Amino acid sequence: MRPLQENCTDSGCGQGIAPNFLHQQHGARRAARRIRPPQARGLFGRHILSSPSAHRGALRNGVRMMMPAATMPPSVARILRGGGVIRSSGLVSAGLDHRRIAEGVRRGELTMIRRGWYAVPPVDHDVVRAVRVGGALTAGSVAKLHGLWTLDDERLHVRVPSTASRLRSPDDSRSGLDADVHGVCVHYRPAGGPKSSSDRLGRDGLARSLAEMFRCAGTVPAMVALESALNRGVLHSQALAAIRTLAPAWADRPIGLASPLSDSGLETIARLLFHRVRVPVRTQVRIEGVRRVDVLVGDRLVIELDGRGFHSGDDFDRDRRQDLELSLRGYLVVRLSYRMVIEEWDETHRRVLELVGRGLHRWGRAAREQH
Repeated sequence: MRPLQENCTDSGCGQGIAPNFLHQQHGARRAARRIRPPQARGLFGRHILSSPSAHRGALRNGVRMMMPAATMPPSVARILRGGGVIRSSGLVSAGLDHRRIAEGVRRGELTMIRRGWYAVPPVDHDVVRAVRVGGALTAGSVAKLHGLWTLDDERLHVRVPSTASRLRSPDDSRSGLDADVHGVCVHYRPAGGPKSSSDRLGRDGLARSLAEMFRCAGTVPAMVALESALNRGVLHSQALAAIRTLAPAWADRPIGLASPLSDSGLETIARLLFHRVRVPVRTQVRIEGVRRVDVLVGDRLVIELDGRGFHSGDDFDRDRRQDLELSLRGYLVVRLSYRMVIEEWDETHRRVLELVGRGLHRWGRAAREQH
């Protein structure tokens, strides 16, 4: 029987076998048992498998590694399985020589980011850009990848060793970095500092990224992202200890105030204001028979925060009816828009603190005189 040729490098070579090929042999069933399925070479292994679970070494997209996954460094196996960035040394440790790495780039299975660094799809575009600069994506750029609340900052945040030089443009490794022109915020940090278990090649973990936000953006933007992470469950309260270790010492106090109850960054901003002036404040407080309010300052000052996409129609009418009910019960209801909090905060917080200065946040004589 004439054997099938197995040295074809075209992944579609099996399609060229005529349907009646097997019937030319001595019995279709016997021949079908003896002939292996047509196979094609893939970048990470000798053959593309018919099923991802057909071999213990089967990884992403049903591609089998030249080296079984169990014998690879775990970080390498994870990247090849799920995508990410990897050094050329990691590819070599997975059993790929330089010829096959070049072949992978040619076939589009790998992307060369800069010398010695490659991307294995799928990988986020900003991670690739950070590696091209010469470091790892961090701070607000990582917070955005997690879908967290962040204040407006379109810069690419990249953490690099304090000794780093020859940083490159995030979009062209042949050009040097101009941080202002290219919109990059460079975080210079000493090598060998505290480690975070969630850090990856080319991308800091969320704990380190939030710590970097305290260093770079300051308390309010960092707390907005931190409380958003806690509220959405992408960060657990146990991780606060790691953030404290990685953040500057002065950030310890605001980190200790972090709460998972803030449904939006606007609530975080308002709550921090009243903590600063030592006025009792709670978020997402349920008032019996009415509704849950965004912020309750003291005993009776209710602050409702309307986001950019604030509702209208039936929801709008319902909220106004409930505002009226709260007023009839003696609460003072103040509604703040997104613009009032984000763009006009200096004026807004001055006026709100004036209400507190008059004692309108408390039940008692001062509140009754003003009511």
